[in-house]
Amino acid sequence: MNLQCDLRVEMNLEPNPHWKQTRQTPDWVKNIYGKLRSTILKSVLKLRPKSKTKVNWRNYGRIIGLNERYKTFLAKDAPQILKREGFNNISKKKWDKIQSLLGEEDARQYCLKLLERPANDNAPLSELAEIVLRRQLENLEKQKQIAFGNLANQSAKTVAIFLKGMGEGYTVFLNADGEFSGDDRRADIHLELLAWQYDIEKMRKLIPQKTNKHLVGELKQLPEFKNKTQDWFNDVFKDIKLSIGRRGRPWEFSKA
Repeated sequence: MNLQCDLRVEMNLEPNPHWKQTRQTPDWVKNIYGKLRSTILKSVLKLRPKSKTKVNWRNYGRIIGLNERYKTFLAKDAPQILKREGFNNISKKKWDKIQSLLGEEDARQYCLKLLERPANDNAPLSELAEIVLRRQLENLEKQKQIAFGNLANQSAKTVAIFLKGMGEGYTVFLNADGEFSGDDRRADIHLELLAWQYDIEKMRKLIPQKTNKHLVGELKQLPEFKNKTQDWFNDVFKDIKLSIGRRGRPWEFSKA
């Protein structure tokens, strides 16, 4: 929830309905959002309409292409990623521990608000999430139909421009292999650090405090980072101004 709120602020977008930030964001995390904005999100931000009266048909096509790639990601890429990462093989004992940390009831209440259902509705999260996703996909399909309806009265040249843009939009964010198109080769580590945000801030509150070297040791246990050098990690940390074990009182991280 906090990541969604922060990213929308970084991209100058309206907040999602019913979403509220639950804690303050560390400066190093904000710096990562800035990096994402200038790399993997840069091409998406360029699609934002600059005029309310004049249609940029190429960008319009790119937006529809981007929506189509998102649908492919949900239907094809996501299941393959989950299987590759071993989520299908998590034991019941381990899954029970994970579930206690997921905040499922909060997510369920959020879905109830989106679906305009009463707060005492006992529908399970899986059922509600499926309905929310289905409505989202239906909306994307509706947007595509509207786009082609608008296109019906245009010239052949305009249609060609739109279709060219649609092809470009399909890979403007994720390429055919499911990789970020605007990746500066650091998206993986930036996203991993965001996922570790709570643990990193806990490290900074320990007495004696942990150090950057300790965090590197933890990260190098992951397959994608096991061959990275200490200097590479130091450069990443310096770039986003992340330091563990600094002098003075550690940054306060709320458990809320």
